Amino acid sequence: MRITTWIAALALATGCAMFGGSSESKKSETRTAQDQATQTLQQAADAQKKAADEQAKVEKLQQEVTQKQKDLADAQARLRAQVAKAEQAQRDAQEANRKAQQQSQQQQKAALQTQQTETQQMRSTNQERLQTWSQEKSVSGRVLNASGDRLEIRTADQNGLGLKVTDSTAVRVDGKTATVNDIRPGADVRASYQVVDGEAKALTIDATSKASGQ
Repeated sequence: MRITTWIAALALATGCAMFGGSSESKKSETRTAQDQATQTLQQAADAQKKAADEQAKVEKLQQEVTQKQKDLADAQARLRAQVAKAEQAQRDAQEANRKAQQQSQQQQKAALQTQQTETQQMRSTNQERLQTWSQEKSVSGRVLNASGDRLEIRTADQNGLGLKVTDSTAVRVDGKTATVNDIRPGADVRASYQVVDGEAKALTIDATSKASGQ
C-alpha cells in the first residue's frame, strides 16, 4: 500500500513538471532549430565560396596552359629551323672536305660516309617530327626589301608576304651561306616558313645575287 502511494505521488510530481516546463521546452527547441538553419545556410555559403575559388584556380591554370602551348609551338619552329641550318653547315663542311686534298682519299671517303649517314639520320628524325608538328609552307617570288630581321617578298600572284628572320634561319645566296643584308631587292627568292601564333617565321631562304632578268 505504501509503495502504491509513493508511485502515485511520483507520477503526479512528474506530470506537473512536464506540463509546467512544456512552454520553455518548445521555445528552446525553436531556438535550436533556428540556430541549426542559420548554421546550415552559413555552411552552404562557405561551400559556394570555396567552389568559386577553385573555379578561379582552374581558369588561371588554363591560361597558363594556353601560354605554354604557344611557347612550345615557337620552340618547335626554332628547332626545325636549327635542323635546316645544321644540314646546311654539314653541306658546307662536305665542300670544304672536297677542297682539302691534303688528307688521304680514304679518310675523306670515311668522313663523307659518316656525314652522309648522320645527315640521313637527321633528315629521318626531322621528317618524323615534321609529321607531328604544324605544316611547313614554301613561297617563291621577288624580293621587295631585306634588312635586319625582315624579308618582304612579292609572290607570283602579286601578293606580298613578310617573313621574320631569326638566328636559326638558314640564309643562302647563290647556294652559299649568307645573311639577310646580302639579299638585294628584285632578286629571285625561295623560302620555307612556318606560321606560329599568326606570324610567318622563315626556316630557309634561298636567293640569287642578281635581280630577275639581269
